[in-house]
Amino acid sequence: MEQWPSSRQEINIETSYGLTHVYRFGAQDGIPIVLLHGANGTSASWANFVVDLGKNHPVLAVDTIGDAGKSIQKSPIQRAEDYSSWLDEVLNALNVTKVHLIGASYGGWITLNQAVHSPQLLQSITLIEPARALAGLKFIAWPFMIWASMIGPDFVRRAFINWSSVSSSSNELQQQLVVSAMRDYKMQRIPPQYISDEELQSVKVPTLVLLGEKSPMHNSKRAATRAKKLLQNVEVEILPKAGHQLSADLVNDRILRFVEYKKKSSK
Repeated sequence: MEQWPSSRQEINIETSYGLTHVYRFGAQDGIPIVLLHGANGTSASWANFVVDLGKNHPVLAVDTIGDAGKSIQKSPIQRAEDYSSWLDEVLNALNVTKVHLIGASYGGWITLNQAVHSPQLLQSITLIEPARALAGLKFIAWPFMIWASMIGPDFVRRAFINWSSVSSSSNELQQQLVVSAMRDYKMQRIPPQYISDEELQSVKVPTLVLLGEKSPMHNSKRAATRAKKLLQNVEVEILPKAGHQLSADLVNDRILRFVEYKKKSSK
C-alpha cells in the first residue's frame, strides 16, 4: 500500500460476513468509483489506477471478504447471492446512493454478479477480464491455477502470474504480495461463477467490458461475442496483445471516458 497515495483514508465496516476494509482516495464530490480486486490481489493492486480515477471521483477500494487483505471473514460465503448481500452491506454503510463499480478478474465476476442480483446502487459497471463469468475458463487454466495456489513452490506461483500477464510489465512488490497470498492465506471464497444467458439478459446497468486479446484464462472473442449478444447496454473492447492482467495505462482513459459519458447521459 506504500505505492498508493499517502493521502488515502482507511475505513472498517462491520457486515454479516465479517469486517470489511475499504481504502478511500480522491475527490470529495461526484459519483464514487468502487474497485474490486482480483483473487489474491488485495486493494494494493489498484496503486497505479487510483490517482487518475480519483481526479474527479471519490475512489473506494474494497478488500474482498474471504481473500487476502485486511478484511476479516467470520461467516461463510456459500453462494453468489452471498457476495451481493455482502457488497450491499458495504455500500449501504458507505452511505452512497450510486456508484460506478469496477472489478478485475475475480472482482469482475463479483461486479457482474452484483448487476444480476442487486443492481439498485449501480450507475455503471466495468468488467476488466472478468474471470469465468462470460466465457468460462480455459481447460489449461484450472490445473495451473490450482497448483500455483495450493501446492506449488514459489517459482510455480511466479510462473502462473507471468503466464497470465502475457505482455504486461510486472510490478515486483505486487508480485511478491500475490505470491505470499497464494502461499500463506487460506482462501475462503467460492470460485467465480459462469453467468447464464438469462442472467446476462436481465442486466440493464450500462456495462463496459475490457478484455485482453491474448488472455490465457479464457477465450476473449467468445466472451466479447456473448457480452454483445446478451447484455442490453454494453460496450466491449478487446485490447490488442494484452493478457489477463490489464494495466492502468491500457484501461484508465477508457474507463474514465465511459464513466463520464454515463454520468452525462443519466442527467
